[in-house]
Amino acid sequence: MDKVKKWFFEEEDEDDVFEEEPVVETQETSAAQKASLFEKAKSNRASEAISNLNANSNLVLFEPRSYSETQDIASYLKNKKAAVVNLHRLQKEQSKRVIDFLSGVIYAIEGDIQQIGPKIFLCTPKNISVAGSINLDDDESEVE
Repeated sequence: MDKVKKWFFEEEDEDDVFEEEPVVETQETSAAQKASLFEKAKSNRASEAISNLNANSNLVLFEPRSYSETQDIASYLKNKKAAVVNLHRLQKEQSKRVIDFLSGVIYAIEGDIQQIGPKIFLCTPKNISVAGSINLDDDESEVE
């Protein structure tokens, strides 16, 4: 019984007790430490932002064959993934319905939709920005 008590309630040895020595800080040391800590924190925030950007920057390609596949595209957009939508396989009426639906989704998530080719659209959520633009001829820019 004493062995069990000793095992559970063993008192600390004097060798295990550490005393802290007082640290004398000078203004120079303190300022240098603060600057170092500030630089580390700034570096950590920048790398965190980059990793978040990389983690959230996904591009998914879609080539729907029917209007019913539009909800899958909307799900990806709601999950902050960009989508390229190729409407070549759809008829004119279905293409218009898809674009109308996706425009509503884009509006709701505060994203953006751009035509990047004939019957090809880039849909991006709020967290992904697109720089530049593609000039399309008037004949090709309409959804057919």
